[in-house]
Amino acid sequence: MTARHQAIRAWLTEHEREAIAFLAELVNQDSGTFDRPEVNKVGDLLARTFAGLGFRTDRLPGGQYRDHVLATRGDQGPGLLCIGHMDTVFPAGTAAARPFAVNGSRATGPGVLDMKGGLAALTFALRALLATASPVLGRMRCTILVNTEEEIGSPTSREAIVAEARRHDAVVVLEPARPNGECVIGRKRVGHFRVEVFGRQAHAGSQPELGINAISELARKIPALEALADAAQGTTVNVGVVRGGERPNVVPDYVLADLDLRIWSDAEGERVRRGIEEIALRSTIPGASGKCSGKISFPAWATNEGTRRMLAILQAAAAPLGLTFAGTTSGGGSDGNRTAAIVPTLDGLGPGGASCTARRSILSCPA
Repeated sequence: MTARHQAIRAWLTEHEREAIAFLAELVNQDSGTFDRPEVNKVGDLLARTFAGLGFRTDRLPGGQYRDHVLATRGDQGPGLLCIGHMDTVFPAGTAAARPFAVNGSRATGPGVLDMKGGLAALTFALRALLATASPVLGRMRCTILVNTEEEIGSPTSREAIVAEARRHDAVVVLEPARPNGECVIGRKRVGHFRVEVFGRQAHAGSQPELGINAISELARKIPALEALADAAQGTTVNVGVVRGGERPNVVPDYVLADLDLRIWSDAEGERVRRGIEEIALRSTIPGASGKCSGKISFPAWATNEGTRRMLAILQAAAAPLGLTFAGTTSGGGSDGNRTAAIVPTLDGLGPGGASCTARRSILSCPA
C-alpha cells in the first residue's frame, strides 16, 4: 500500500462517523420525485456541500420538477463527469415512518441504496482527496450533475446529461453496485407503456347485458402482453399497475395497465412495441376498444472498450487496498445508458446492497 493509499484510508477512517451522519441526513429527508418541496431540501443540502468543497454550483431548470444541481471545479485538464440523482420512489412521510438505521455493517432507510448512498460516497471520496492534497484532482476538471427525476426517466435533465458528457473525457455513475459488489458495465434499454381499454358502463344487477366490461377485456390482453417476453433474448415485459372500475355493482367502462419493458436491442424493442400496440387495438369482447401509448426512454448500453478501460483503471487503483472489482450487466436502466454511447462510462460505483422490495432497501458496507 502506497503512502497515498494510507493517507486516504486514514482520513476516511477518521471521518467515518461524519460520513454516516451525512448519509443519515440525506436518507431522513424525503425526496420522492413528485414531492417538489422535499426534493428541494436535498438539492439545497447538496449544493451547500459541493460549494464547501470548492465547486461552483448552478441550478438547471427542471420544469415541473425541482431544479437539478450542477457543480464544477477546475477549468483545465482531463474532465470527469460524476452523475447521480436525488429523487427516490418513496412518498412523503416514508422517512419518518422508516428512518435511517444502522445494524452492524448494514444501513437501512428509504433511498439509502438508490441512491443516497452513492451521493454520500462521492462526497466523502472528494473530501478525502482534497484533504490529502490529491495531485490528480488538482490537475483535472470535475463536474457533478445530480438530477431530480431519474426515477421516471430523466425527462427534463437528459439533454443536460448528454451535453455534459460531450464536454468530458469519462463518466462515473453513482448508482448502487450490484448485490455482490460488481460495477455495472452495460444496461438494457428501458421502455414504459400504457394500455387503456374502453367499454360501456351499466348496472351489474339490473342491466348487465347493456355493459361492456373493460376489465374483462384487459384481463384477456394481459397474458398476450406477458407472452411478448423472450428469456433467450433477455426481454422482459411486466404488467406492473392496473387501475379501473368504480364499484362492484357497476360494469366498468375504463381500465388501464402500465407496463415495464427491458430489452437489449433496437430490433427487439421494435418487435415488442408493435406487439403491445397490436394487442391494445385488438378486441376480444364485441364493442370494447383500446389504445397504447408510451416509448422506450433509455437506450441500450452494450459493454464497450471505453468501459472496459475504465474498469481496468479501477481494478488497478483498488489492488493495493486489497479490493477487487468485477463488471456485470444489469436489466435496470440509468443515466449511464445515455452517456456510454458518447464517452467511456462506468456505472454502479455506489455502495452495494439489495432492494428487497419497492418499500425497503439495504445498503451493505464492509465491516
